[in-house]
Amino acid sequence: MTDRENQGSFDYWRIKVNPFLQSKLEEFQLLGINHLSLDDLWAFIKEKVQKKTKKNEADEEWRLHQVVGYIMSISVNDYMNKIRLEMFQDEDLLKVTEELL
Repeated sequence: MTDRENQGSFDYWRIKVNPFLQSKLEEFQLLGINHLSLDDLWAFIKEKVQKKTKKNEADEEWRLHQVVGYIMSISVNDYMNKIRLEMFQDEDLLKVTEELL
């Protein structure tokens, strides 16, 4: 794949939007989320994009302003909701495991 063909994929923009990712990470750290790395933040953003976009829209080309806008729209509350959901899912799994034992 050439650089031009790859430009539409969301992952293509990872390096180009690094300053915005860094800025968002610093915002999270100011609000007390110190364990998050740039890679974790990028994975979280990609996960949110995949959930938000429909399957046919996920393949459409991404533009720089769309990726930056999406990164800057992510809030600490979005991340905390994800953590809470994972915590409840883990708790449910633990209950099921305990019932089986």
